[in-house]
Amino acid sequence: MRKKYIALSVPAVMLLSGCSTDGLGDVDSLSGVSLHMTDEGAPEVILQNPVEAEEESARILEEGDGEAIEEDALLHLSTAMADPETGEVQQEDFSEEAPSLLYLPLIEEQNEFIYESITDTGLDVGGEIAMYVPGAEGGGEPALIIVRVDDQRPDHAEGEVEEQSGELPSIINEVGEAPELEDFDPEAAEVPEEVQSEVLIQGEGEEVGPYDHLVMRYTGWRWSDGEVFDSAWPGVEPVPPEGEELPEGQEPPEVDEDQAVPPMDSPLPNLIPGWADALEGVQVGSRVVMVIPPEQAYGEATEEDAEGEGAQQEEGAQEGAAEEGAVEPQTAQGEEAPADGEEITEEDMQELEEALGDQMGGQQEHPLAGETLVFVVDVVDAVPATDEQIQQYEEQERQMEEAEQQADSENDSEEDQPAQGEGSQDEAVQEESGQEETDEQPQGQEN
Repeated sequence: MRKKYIALSVPAVMLLSGCSTDGLGDVDSLSGVSLHMTDEGAPEVILQNPVEAEEESARILEEGDGEAIEEDALLHLSTAMADPETGEVQQEDFSEEAPSLLYLPLIEEQNEFIYESITDTGLDVGGEIAMYVPGAEGGGEPALIIVRVDDQRPDHAEGEVEEQSGELPSIINEVGEAPELEDFDPEAAEVPEEVQSEVLIQGEGEEVGPYDHLVMRYTGWRWSDGEVFDSAWPGVEPVPPEGEELPEGQEPPEVDEDQAVPPMDSPLPNLIPGWADALEGVQVGSRVVMVIPPEQAYGEATEEDAEGEGAQQEEGAQEGAAEEGAVEPQTAQGEEAPADGEEITEEDMQELEEALGDQMGGQQEHPLAGETLVFVVDVVDAVPATDEQIQQYEEQERQMEEAEQQADSENDSEEDQPAQGEGSQDEAVQEESGQEETDEQPQGQEN
């Protein structure tokens, strides 16, 4: 199952009336709560009496025998929502194959009660805690939430720093810190034609599989100017391409270095092809630098700037309309179109088709098309795909291959077709020469 970040549905934070080593608020109100697991792995919440309290309250059911929970960790959780009067489980993911994820710095900003229940009660990895939220004003129902902390991960690569080979761009590389591109001169370096990668920090986790769901920190730079275009690290601000300006009156977004930025998560098959080439087989916890050429990233850029040409045509049309009150029809090259009844040549048709093709391509082209890209990726976590998910990915791959083969076949058949008007010209020549069309083959040509 796909990992997911959970935001437990609770009302706004209330003031906590107390704090102890085994809970928060009215701990006694949760003294009759216990958790049991069925043989099928589903949770059962047992209540000796209904849970009722006037304040948000939490009580540890099982401390856990694992390591202490880190305040900036990415937690693997199993959760259950139960009726506080009967204990009936209304929603749970204990029985799912993959846990939910909770990034503690993010939950600290969103819900102080849940954050403190997990970090300030003495709960360790492997432990279980019950949390009660009274009904909110306006008709909100009270909630009983049971959480088990199955595991935790650091939110960055953690392992042995490797010596860089010097064959790829040099990276300022420190564990737990956002990587930086060091003294990169795109003109002095030879642009690679294939995906290249190497490990900067060697993790010790499981190897990444081809269909795994990954959790990652990353930063990406354009090879063309060495500037950041995207990042999943707090405080790292993307830089627009050279010559690109913000619209008038628009200011660049402010970057809050103290704001919690969760790692990015995605199935590996959903990422650009170069990531799969570089990350498959890498151990979880590793940091990898990779250089990805356009064909393995966002594709090659179109040869002509169709958008620029379209803007020039539109500007010219607006000027003509302002001066004469009407706009003359234009050909693909901006020339005046043939008048009614005037013959449209094959050259005119070809120009029009090329212009339409360029415009369609321009609408679909990614802003990074044509760019060689440099990424540094911290593989924080990976969850193997289920058999069902693998079948779905394989079916998607099969359909894509079939679509590509069909497109290639159609292109080949179009190339074999006679040019437009060719058949009619042959018929005209036959009529002028008085030659009648027959089923016989021309002389000198075998059947």
